[in-house]
Amino acid sequence: MTDETDPAVTSEELQELFGRAPLEASARGFRVLPATLREPDVFFMAPEVSLDDALDVAVAVAAAFVSIGEEFFDAAEFLEDFDEVPPRMRNAAGSHDGDRTGIDVRWIAGGTSYAYWAKAAWWRDLTAELEEWREDTDGERARAGDASMARAQQLIREAIDDAGIRGAKPMSRKPVVEAFIRNRMESADDIGASYALQWAPGRVAEEWRSVYALLEQTSGPFIADLRDDPEWQRAKWNASARRDVLRRFAMSRTGGWAPTDTWVKEMDAKTAPSK
Repeated sequence: MTDETDPAVTSEELQELFGRAPLEASARGFRVLPATLREPDVFFMAPEVSLDDALDVAVAVAAAFVSIGEEFFDAAEFLEDFDEVPPRMRNAAGSHDGDRTGIDVRWIAGGTSYAYWAKAAWWRDLTAELEEWREDTDGERARAGDASMARAQQLIREAIDDAGIRGAKPMSRKPVVEAFIRNRMESADDIGASYALQWAPGRVAEEWRSVYALLEQTSGPFIADLRDDPEWQRAKWNASARRDVLRRFAMSRTGGWAPTDTWVKEMDAKTAPSK
């Protein structure tokens, strides 16, 4: 990570180094050739290591030539992945657009690659500031995301537990769930409620299917208890009244979840008395 402890030089020192590097290299008998060299095995950093010392190493290892390069700052590229950078940071980057960010002197000797690199202090500081802002922003977004998810789960649980939603007809329950969530939205920016609005109808349907699947698995005791129910006994010869009793009895066994009309008809066919 780039921070204020990384070595760097002023813009004036960087310009001086770039102007002096070819002269110092020639003075040591090196040809200065443009070349693309792989990442260095040995890395020297200004100002901790001087240009003179680095070139003396090149002489000592019998390098055939040195390559001198420079890098320039592109403000648009530097900020291209960030849409919400603070204006002060954007202005600071723009003020350095096209400025030299660093120079490097590279060579290879005996199969080992070397590089001497100097970078501008303003580039180091701007990069460190951007990284710090990004980390802070990512942290804030993560915390906001966690809070939004927690709120969404809370609203979904409230919808699942709501007696009105449980008692609504399954085929027409979705708008009831959506209205329940909308009535609890704190603002247009309530992200947690927006998530809940998307997910709650499906979660409610899953819960309903789960309880009726369990009821189907225990249909034997359910049917026996239904037929023993005094209210069902009184209504058993009236199909309409009997089905109303069946619906209410099913809801009493599922925590208030209303069955579909199809389920009531099918279960009534199984439980209706024989004439």
